[in-house]
Order: sequence, then structure tokens, then C-alpha cells
Amino acid sequence: MSIKSSLPELRVFIALAESGHFTRAAERLGVSQSTLSAALVKLERVLGTRLFDRHTRACRLTEAGAALLPEAHRLVAGWDQWVADARDFARLSRGRVTVAAPNAQCAMLLPQVMRRFQESFPGVRVLLHDVPENEVHTLVRNGAADLGIATQTEARTDLVTTVLDADEFVVVLRPDHPLAHKRGPLDWEDLCAHPLIGYLPGNPVRRLLEDHLGARGVTLSYAYEIGLPWTVMGLAREGLGVAVVTRTLQPLADWHQLVLRPVGRPPLARMLTLFRPPGGSPSPAVAAFRDVLLQAAGVAAG
Repeated sequence: MSIKSSLPELRVFIALAESGHFTRAAERLGVSQSTLSAALVKLERVLGTRLFDRHTRACRLTEAGAALLPEAHRLVAGWDQWVADARDFARLSRGRVTVAAPNAQCAMLLPQVMRRFQESFPGVRVLLHDVPENEVHTLVRNGAADLGIATQTEARTDLVTTVLDADEFVVVLRPDHPLAHKRGPLDWEDLCAHPLIGYLPGNPVRRLLEDHLGARGVTLSYAYEIGLPWTVMGLAREGLGVAVVTRTLQPLADWHQLVLRPVGRPPLARMLTLFRPPGGSPSPAVAAFRDVLLQAAGVAAG
């Protein structure tokens, strides 16, 4: 007999032990006396020992019954706690969500999403992995992260993907830079005469831009190749070059009092994508966080 199928019999055992009377135990459990008696007989048959000495409608624990009662309490209490914990997760009273994303999204997008989520589900803990973009897929694939945000590429993936937003490539520069006052949209060729600040070689965002521009016969040469957007903006603020970034960083550019200009006709963009592992459905907590994130990005949750 499994633990689950024995639980009703264990509850009968405990009720009888605590009341010492068949009628009172049956009333306490909301069952008939015949159902209660049958359950007790079944349990004693499985255990191979008598648990009670019967005296008309009253009963008294045998030596075996007295010895087994504490363990019965532990088993029933453990099961009840397990069920309560499971229901807490289903109601989002507790749980955990782990998200992996590049530092720009960790700074510009996810804090507001986390605030909205935790206002609705304060019992669920959100863990954030602030990592280089090329590590996001690995963390999601190996289960270290429930969700990931990264640039969509042409490479095939086994991960489940949802497009979040088109993140346009732009340039950021000082207000006194000549390109800040050029009439009309900038062209990528306009940048070639100026020192450029960009991401490190191999960065997915830079690699995507190079692929797009290569198809147009344009090659950018960078004076500074930087890993973090904060450093990119700092160099641009000091007039050391024109920063090639995406519109995600506009709040940071505004904070540095820099000018943001679109480039190209039509403009180029990378697609920010939400990833989760394949197979099965996400937990209630992960699904709820995903919905808040999609709402913040203006994407209909599905």
C-alpha cells in the first residue's frame, strides 16, 4: 500500500487514538462508523498487528499502537505540509524565478519588471544573473536560469523563444559633435570619418551589426572596443568618439547629457528575444514573471 493510499487509514488511526471512541472519531472525520471500522481493519491487515483493543464502541491503544502513533503523526503532518507547500507554489505565495540577461537589460528593463512582479507576488524570489550576452543561452540551456533575454540571431536554437522588441542601432555623441547637428538622418558612411566606440569583437550585438553592414558593403573601424555600456558612454561623454549602441541605452545617454541619433535608411535593429528551456510548461512563478515582462515590453502574453 502506498503512503498516499494509506493516509485515510492513518487519519482514522490518529483520530481513534486521540478520542478513544469510535463514534467520536467518526464524527471528527465526517465518516460513518462502518467506514471508520473498515479503514482500521484495512490498516491493521497491512501492518500485520492490532493497533487497538476494542471495548464496545470504545478502544484503547495496544502496545504496538502506542509505539506506532508518533510516526503516524509525523507521516500525516509531513504529507499535509507537502500539500500546503505545493498549493503555495500554485498560488504564487512562494517560489523562485531566475533570469539571465546582459547588463543593459538588467539595468534598463528588468528592475521595473521585478518591481511590478514583486508588488503582485511578494512571496516569490527573483534572482538575476547579470552576464555577458553570449552566456545567456548557456545559463538557460543548462537550467541555471528559467528565462533569458538576448539578441535573436540566425542560428537555430532548441530554446523556446518569444520576440520582445526591436532595438534600433543608433549613435550617441556629445552635443557639440559635428554629427549632432547634421541635417537629416545619418548614414553609416558618415561615421567612417570619426573615431568610433563600440562593443568588443565577438559581442552578439556588434556581430549582428557587422553582418548587416557587411551586406551593404560598409565596414566600421573602432578606435575603442569596450565590454560595458557604462564605459562606452563615459568615453563618448569625454568626446573620445562616437558610440555605436542600441536605443536601449537612451536613458544612460540622457543621464550623460549626450545626443542620440538614428542611423541609416531604413534603420537597422536587433531583435531582443525572451528564451526559456524546451519541453514542458514553465512553473506558475516563471509563467507569471514572463507575462509581466511581456506586458512591460508591449507584447501580448500567450
